[in-house]
Amino acid sequence: MIRTVVVALALASAAVFAAPATVTPADIEKATGLTGVHLVPATAPGSVPGRDNYADASGKLVLWFQSIPGPLFARAKAQPAKTMSGIEVEPKLYHAAVAGLGDEAFDSPDGKVQHALYVHKGDSAFGLISNVGVSGKPVVSMEQLKALAKTIVSRM
Repeated sequence: MIRTVVVALALASAAVFAAPATVTPADIEKATGLTGVHLVPATAPGSVPGRDNYADASGKLVLWFQSIPGPLFARAKAQPAKTMSGIEVEPKLYHAAVAGLGDEAFDSPDGKVQHALYVHKGDSAFGLISNVGVSGKPVVSMEQLKALAKTIVSRM
């Protein structure tokens, strides 16, 4: 009887405290066609602390993944443009809603080219941010980010 109660409580708490979203190098390779994708340390050149930093076989950073507590999704969506001395140095995060992903999703940043996707489902959220090449083109396209996001959402 006590064992049954403990198992029931464990299952109930797992449902309340969902595990944060995750992505694997294999997920990235499948969605993008890139090979040799691997996690690099936050101290590697171009890496961002607090995010999972992924590089391709050549070591070039291709993607950043960030798990976000669900309540902070609204804060990210509302993040305004950053200005310095009245000059916009970084556009606002939200560009447009993206249908069909989780409970809510949007692409980012505001402007002509988007290279990030933020998704919220239940109590969790995540961001997928593509590195941008010298040409200004994202290494991972928005369609590839959406395919990757669908894989992640299916596990949430």
